[in-house]
Amino acid sequence: MNIFINISHPAHVHLFKNTISVLRKRGHKIIVGARNKEFCLQLLKAYDIDHIVLTNKEIGIAGLLKELLEQQFKIAKILRKNAIDIMLQMNGIFNAPVGKLFGIPTLAFSDTENDIWANRISFALTKHVFSPTCFANYGAGRWKNQILYPGYHELAYLSPKYLKYEVKPENKYLVRFVGWSAGHDIGEKSLTDYQKIEIVNLLKTRGEVYISSEAPLPDELEKFKYNIDPSKIHMFMAKCKMIVGESATMASEAACMGIPAVFISNTGRGYTTEQDNRFDLVKHYRLNQWKDIIQTLESWIKMDLFEEWQKKRRVMLMDKMEVTDWLVELIENYPESIDASRNGDFSRFAL
Repeated sequence: MNIFINISHPAHVHLFKNTISVLRKRGHKIIVGARNKEFCLQLLKAYDIDHIVLTNKEIGIAGLLKELLEQQFKIAKILRKNAIDIMLQMNGIFNAPVGKLFGIPTLAFSDTENDIWANRISFALTKHVFSPTCFANYGAGRWKNQILYPGYHELAYLSPKYLKYEVKPENKYLVRFVGWSAGHDIGEKSLTDYQKIEIVNLLKTRGEVYISSEAPLPDELEKFKYNIDPSKIHMFMAKCKMIVGESATMASEAACMGIPAVFISNTGRGYTTEQDNRFDLVKHYRLNQWKDIIQTLESWIKMDLFEEWQKKRRVMLMDKMEVTDWLVELIENYPESIDASRNGDFSRFAL
């Protein structure tokens, strides 16, 4: 098969990297289009994934619309030169319009309910949309072409198959601040500089603090900024006692590794809600819950939570599946594989 995969965020590299590796070893031709956002290109190079740069990251509604149009033209050129059988992308906003025009099946993998305008455009044009069973349809709408599966995107690279052992944490904490420039971030609010400083000052009383930040930091926090090779971030996370910050993806990654996580955002995700309410792996707070945030941090930094969280992780894994194995079969046997997924036949992918 000739397969086109569009990568528009660093998290998408992680989602597809193992699938790309397996499919290439099996003789399939994979063409990867990439958006120059944050560490996308660096990660693709680190994992030896050949790619074509499509666009640079734009910001704001006007910038994102401009980027959408640029991607359509560049993807169209790729499709004209290659007999593409199927197109894949997380969320699908860039693939869906041009895929519909060329009559090529497009598969979108979406776990972001609050990316409402992009979902409305891409889902209507996408052949099939795949979301975790925890996807909050009540907030994001229902889609006839949407198929639910028992997993998280993060389990495509952080399941026991890829994270083979439990890592005893060191006395350090990772704090993540985001830039709020993505389409689904429009209208969001960030932590204030005062709040960021208070979080770090609290954590540093118990261990070393490392900050990963898309946004500029207050001068007081610059010394805590940590520039790590993004391809090594998950092994660094695995050695942390706690993950704190504004990133839903990083909170979910922590949950998949059995690391306590405090996720701070006015809008949640279906997966972080499930990881909070059902598995007690993540605590999600909104900005107006500042007192609760501080109380949780004060409590958690005094305790050794490693064994408790690893037990919670194992309970969560019993409910989920091996996402990469499913992705490979889904793509390789498409379209016959659709019926099995639509009927909820995931038993052979059990973790």
